Amino acid sequence: MLIQLNQLKHNPTNVRVVKADNLDKLIASIKSRDLLHNLVVQKNGTGFNVIDGNRRLEALYAIHGKSSNVEIECKVIDDNATEVGAMANMLREGMHPLDEAEAINNVMTDGEADYDTLAANWGQTRKWVMQRVALAELSDIVKESFRNRDFNLGIAQLFTNVDKQTQDKIHANCNGRFDFDDIRWQVGNIKLPRNKVIIPEKHKYFKEIEFTGDLFSEAQYVADMDKFLKLQQQFVDEKAKYYNGKFKDCVVIDTYPSDVKGLLKNLVQVYKTEADSMDAKDLHVVITYRPMLGDFWVQKYKSKIEMSKKELDAIESGEIPELTLADMSNPQREMTHEMYYDYLRSEMFDQSVNLKDKLESSQQHFTLAMLCNQFVPRYSCTHTLPIEHYTSISFTIQGEDNGYYNDLFEEMSKYCKANKCNSLRFFLRQTTDRLYSLLYKGVVASMDQSETFMSHKDLYNISVAKDWFKPSEEWLNKYKITQLRLLASKVKCELLPTDNKKLVIDKLVRAFKDGAVFDPIKFLDTVK
Repeated sequence: MLIQLNQLKHNPTNVRVVKADNLDKLIASIKSRDLLHNLVVQKNGTGFNVIDGNRRLEALYAIHGKSSNVEIECKVIDDNATEVGAMANMLREGMHPLDEAEAINNVMTDGEADYDTLAANWGQTRKWVMQRVALAELSDIVKESFRNRDFNLGIAQLFTNVDKQTQDKIHANCNGRFDFDDIRWQVGNIKLPRNKVIIPEKHKYFKEIEFTGDLFSEAQYVADMDKFLKLQQQFVDEKAKYYNGKFKDCVVIDTYPSDVKGLLKNLVQVYKTEADSMDAKDLHVVITYRPMLGDFWVQKYKSKIEMSKKELDAIESGEIPELTLADMSNPQREMTHEMYYDYLRSEMFDQSVNLKDKLESSQQHFTLAMLCNQFVPRYSCTHTLPIEHYTSISFTIQGEDNGYYNDLFEEMSKYCKANKCNSLRFFLRQTTDRLYSLLYKGVVASMDQSETFMSHKDLYNISVAKDWFKPSEEWLNKYKITQLRLLASKVKCELLPTDNKKLVIDKLVRAFKDGAVFDPIKFLDTVK
């Protein structure tokens, strides 16, 4: 189709962010041989957006001027502009992997295609598409470095194995020098706490996991991450095999939960009460987990298409379907659920409604119990509890708790089994004072390192004990022997000239246990 040049505009959502070079050569080529490839365009109001050929369009502007009415050969499409533009750029001049990643992620997020469809469209494997989606989840700092070509695709993929906060820490540790082996070592040495392991303690694979730390406290971490990740993968594969046998199918997504969106085209999530009343073979299972973080979700879905299968089958066979009032169309069913949702929410929200008997307590007490119930993870490595979450409010227990939550889970487990109830009922039957105490501890336990430091400075201002610092052998071993001797001198720990590094470390450990004082935080602040 011939379209006047003044009707052609650059695509405002052009996926290519890195500017292409050699425009002079392209102008010379068009002048001598005309366009070798048609522009691919999409209708936009009174004009057209160029989906594929933005460099050629810029060259044509330079040759003829933007207001020229010269006619250009174009191909008009109605397909997904982002995907078409990204594919075309990828197949010709080298496109930055991050541009590919963000274009693919946009298509996935829109829910217009799943992993397999995109893989087929791009002539790539399903794994390749998933890797590109993971790249789109990189932190802004890492993305900027990757786009500036501070490091290559292989290193960028290493960063995808950890959360954004850890990505930024590793990025800062590199000090502008990005070495593949060094970053792989840093990623592999991320400490994963024992309570973050998704494999239940009674499972055979759990017994093969090696931990470091004090065996008499909860401060234990996975020692061999490579071995652990293999065991975790085997555990997830077994889960997938089980769900594949019991349900219609099972898909495993080993990235962030947001990446599931594109997979769920024509699927709607099913919650426990509805799932219990459905045939398992009508349900799809999606396992989503983040390997380095110990996050694990199992969610069930039903097909929007199969919901009206009875009607479609009857029409295809030439019969008139015998429909009942239950045979609603998909939009009708969704509208019904939406109306019911709005009604229930308004009744629950209305403070004038007397809910005391229904909630088993006052609204204030119920709210505290509901919040405390959110501490309980949706799965537990050590307990089998009937756990239901009723809100999207979440707490992420971080750091050491001296066994506090393990003891709480033990208490909950015994109560729920004895009373045949779920975890929320356990909390509803606690005193208000205890709920406040639990909620306070949950707030504190959910603080990460930076939040703890900041809240102490701004809110708590706790008097820190002089002897708070009790270094482990692992911490001391990071120092060289000369540094250890300096530390020994500072804390007045007597050493012999012949003491080797191990003896020096042993003596320092004993000295700190006996009350030696050194505050590395204050010391570092003094140095600054």
